[in-house]
Amino acid sequence: MKSASSTKRSGFTLIELLTVIAIIGILAAVLFPGVQGVMKKAKQSTASTKLRNIVQAMISYSDGKKYIKTGAWSVTANSQASSIAEYAAVLAYNASLNTGEIWYVDADKLNESASFPKQVLTGAVGAQQIDTNFKTPSDNYGYHSWTAYTPTAKNLDGNIPLLWSRGLSSAGAWDATNGVWGADGGHVGYGDSHVIWTANTTDDGNGTAIFIDKATGVATADWKKAVTAGTATELSSK
Repeated sequence: MKSASSTKRSGFTLIELLTVIAIIGILAAVLFPGVQGVMKKAKQSTASTKLRNIVQAMISYSDGKKYIKTGAWSVTANSQASSIAEYAAVLAYNASLNTGEIWYVDADKLNESASFPKQVLTGAVGAQQIDTNFKTPSDNYGYHSWTAYTPTAKNLDGNIPLLWSRGLSSAGAWDATNGVWGADGGHVGYGDSHVIWTANTTDDGNGTAIFIDKATGVATADWKKAVTAGTATELSSK
């Protein structure tokens, strides 16, 4: 007669293991897209906060009287910019926005393995220089995720875009290759400090373009028509 202990099972059968693995696979397939969506929303929210901080610094610097001009930045020409790095230098020097990481988005596919510079300007007060790694975009130190333009408007309002996610075309769509979020969309920060996420600038959700043409006062998808009646120089690292 066999004892009870001799018939006690010592583990799972192959069929039971395969069943458990199959169940785990099904649950992962169901839950993974939802988790990805939540993570993407969180990253977009973080990016929105970064852009809002930059826009607010620009508004503080402008104070309705000043604007960033087109030209090479230096300590003695600290209101000029010829690149997005120099635009950041203007705000670092004049509005104390010297945090380098704020100009990069972690979710940016071009910056997945980058180590972002900590500061925009380095060196002694009155002799600061733009950090070399911040000034020269690279795979190692990242590509700036925001686009701005010069000259900026002296009088800012909610219709004037100040900065937006890299990769926006004048036709109103984000580029699948160079866009921070690919062709999915991007952020736009306005002259009254509000920031939006939009799939494109051709439709605000109600069939109307989101920018206002300064010359005609009608809706437009073209940021160039919304920022100035003259010539705007786009500043971007890609």
